[in-house]
Amino acid sequence: DRPDPPRALRLSGLSGTSLSLAWDPGWDGGLAQHFLLRADGPDAPPPPAHLVTSGFSLTLGGLRPDTPYDITVHARNARGDSAPVRLRAVTSALPEAPPPVWEAPEAPPGGGEDP
Repeated sequence: DRPDPPRALRLSGLSGTSLSLAWDPGWDGGLAQHFLLRADGPDAPPPPAHLVTSGFSLTLGGLRPDTPYDITVHARNARGDSAPVRLRAVTSALPEAPPPVWEAPEAPPGGGEDP
């Protein structure tokens, strides 16, 4: 049979350019299975293909900061695909760069004063 959908899809970490996801596998249909993930965001180019893993977690990188993404995960085995499970997650805003630190130039050796 086709596999059951993954269960308990959840966000396990995030940054300004990535989302880390984890899930519990459903019944595999009695066959080896793997998982296909896709992230779609507004005004964001779609990934070139689904990301595939045989594990139960994956980090999606190359995303835009402070952007909502619709994540879709489904299981696949030799008989077909499960129904998809979905999660909406938002990447964090990138922290602002700290202001540059100004340092006074070093005094030349000997104090740099005229005698």
